[in-house]
Amino acid sequence: MSPVNSVFALLGSVILAGYLLRRWGVVKQDDYKVYFKLVITLVIPCVIFSNFKNVTLTPEYFSVFAVTCLFGLMLSALVYVLLRGKTRTQKGMAVLNFAGINVAFIGIPLAEALLGAAATPIMVAVHGGNSVTLYALCLAHAQFYTEQGSDWRAVGKRLATSPVLLSLIAALCMAAAGLRLPDFCYSFTDLVSKINTPLSLLALGMTLDFNMSNEERRLVFNMLALRYLAGGLCTAALLYFQPFAPLTRYTLALFFLLPGAINSIAYCAEYDFHPNAAALFNSLSNVITFFAVWLLFSFLPPLA
Repeated sequence: MSPVNSVFALLGSVILAGYLLRRWGVVKQDDYKVYFKLVITLVIPCVIFSNFKNVTLTPEYFSVFAVTCLFGLMLSALVYVLLRGKTRTQKGMAVLNFAGINVAFIGIPLAEALLGAAATPIMVAVHGGNSVTLYALCLAHAQFYTEQGSDWRAVGKRLATSPVLLSLIAALCMAAAGLRLPDFCYSFTDLVSKINTPLSLLALGMTLDFNMSNEERRLVFNMLALRYLAGGLCTAALLYFQPFAPLTRYTLALFFLLPGAINSIAYCAEYDFHPNAAALFNSLSNVITFFAVWLLFSFLPPLA
């Protein structure tokens, strides 16, 4: 079995396990909210500190970081094509899920499997830019569709108290200053980071529910079509114009095709923004990513 097949087969198996646990009544329907809360408040901050502990802020790092942020901004603007005539909660679900991308526990393992360990620092830079999109831009954007509406004070408070965003800022400042935490702290974050993928994917499987309205289902499929059209066009432009070295170019091409961020489902559950529709979008995006990545890397020439 090829590396990409192995990665996706393993991820799919964990999602299926979570789905079966809920269907068989082993866990309750809303138990996934507890798992997602743990992921957002503890696990993802640990992942950030572990991934950024050896980061060097080079010009290439900043260029990759900027491209990732610009891609997120483009997706955040593009989602408005789909929002006309939608309800407040449907709009909240769309803006939370459309621009967020799963880098931490699908992008990094895939990059290592397909491109080797040399791609990991590049994908960590991608992770930094994507975290700004997901945990700042998307979160602030979605806050406008909550019941209190456009409350700038609520937006500011949410961002200022976000464990993930605060961890990202701290990790970047430490990298810029050349500072490190004590070794024990990194041993702790490395250990906790290992539960990120299984815990998040189990929670995703527990969220899966195909009982939703035709309007919600239609919105999900429209989101998928537009999301992968945008990702495919950006990938084609990247490979045609070749603005980066081959390894960086291939890593960014992989990023453009990655599935939606599982953490977006947690925020949808918190805000009551159709978490089941968000889970369907995420699960189907994993399937599309599998075929898109398999097709792309079957035809790309191997790295020298």
